[in-house]
Amino acid sequence: MNEELIRDTYLTRNKVKTLKHVEEVAETAAWLAGIHKLDIQKARTAALLHDISAVMSPLEMYETAVERGMPIDPAEEKYHFLLHQRISRIIAEEQFGIRDEDILSAVECHTTLKQNAGPYDQLVFIADKISWDQEGVPPYYEELKKMAEESLEEACFFYIRYQFENKLLLMPHRWISEAYEDLKKNRG
Repeated sequence: MNEELIRDTYLTRNKVKTLKHVEEVAETAAWLAGIHKLDIQKARTAALLHDISAVMSPLEMYETAVERGMPIDPAEEKYHFLLHQRISRIIAEEQFGIRDEDILSAVECHTTLKQNAGPYDQLVFIADKISWDQEGVPPYYEELKKMAEESLEEACFFYIRYQFENKLLLMPHRWISEAYEDLKKNRG
């Protein structure tokens, strides 16, 4: 995958802050891929494309989803920006020619994760949370980073549990609830 083409897409749409974020996520994803013996280039590509839909407004994302007849979660209906993960998958596939299901799936669920998440899904989900796109350092940062080195699955469980226990989700998307139940079940 031509990383310059991805970078140029962010830059031509004046998404410099988003580009900085996805590049940080790509570095974190590559680091975690090396630790967990996953394909580093595949992890980088998924990370660089995970927020590519930032070139659209949340309303445009919603309109695209409706036009395509996509099922829309109640959380996405209320907060259109939550569609960005699914719209990013479409852009990765249609505009960048990505056919690798590991990459597409990881892009598609990087915000919420999903049930039966694969290793690349978990990797990009956690890399995105470690490479936080807000000011400062998230309160869970050190623990999550250490946990991610040991187990992507445990890190995902920790992060989602933290979100639920601290009531940090505006409105839980069905996928994050299903992922949480799935991860709980896998621990037992």
